[in-house]
Amino acid sequence: MFNEARALPTTLAQIKRQVPDTDTEIFLVDDGSTDDSAGLAKHLAQGDDRIEIIHLPKNLGKGAALRAGVARTTADAVLFMDADLSTSLEHVDDFLERLSKFDIVIGSRSVPGSIVKRSSPLRQVMGRTFNHLMRMTTGLKIHDSQCGFKAFRGDVARLLFSLSENDRFAFDPEILRIGVALGYSIDEVPVTWVASDHSAVRPIRDSVRTAVDLVPIRYRTRPRRIQGLATRSGLSVPTPITSSTDH
Repeated sequence: MFNEARALPTTLAQIKRQVPDTDTEIFLVDDGSTDDSAGLAKHLAQGDDRIEIIHLPKNLGKGAALRAGVARTTADAVLFMDADLSTSLEHVDDFLERLSKFDIVIGSRSVPGSIVKRSSPLRQVMGRTFNHLMRMTTGLKIHDSQCGFKAFRGDVARLLFSLSENDRFAFDPEILRIGVALGYSIDEVPVTWVASDHSAVRPIRDSVRTAVDLVPIRYRTRPRRIQGLATRSGLSVPTPITSSTDH
């Protein structure tokens, strides 16, 4: 979360309703917010031992924030989402169930069955243009790398994020490229997504920055390099549930 104090009360209430079981880990990562999101999160989390607040001292970027959060997990499945809950929580159970057949499950706003609401024409055009560039640059055969709703087998998530380097929005295609390099399967699933009125994302600025960051990703995520890094990481390298070269 970055300056999400406005959304936090509703977000936490919805998450608690969606995942009532006591063995769920909930991490809120504050990426150097200036609106005291971390302080508000601590207040709202009082009395719920499942919730842990991770505060980064300065704004490092979405990739860095998620890397910090995933590193703290211990569960068999890891699912991350944006603090504004642009993607409906109705997809949580389905995504977790799909992890019995796939190593990675990603939300998509660009495959048949997806529903996108309140997105501006500019944002839609920028999204399509970026994803086309992403496929050309990285070789990934997916339609939407940037949807902020993704689930992983827990040990797979901890390995992939430990091998990632990008701190900004290009971390998504980087993580997926690392997964493909290690033979993990990806399931791209249509979601219901509603654009936030208060999103910190700036379509033109962030799309350009992310496009520039794409250039070195294909080189850094060469299969032989990634396989070597994974072997030397000291972490478990899980066997893929379903090995896939489709992405």
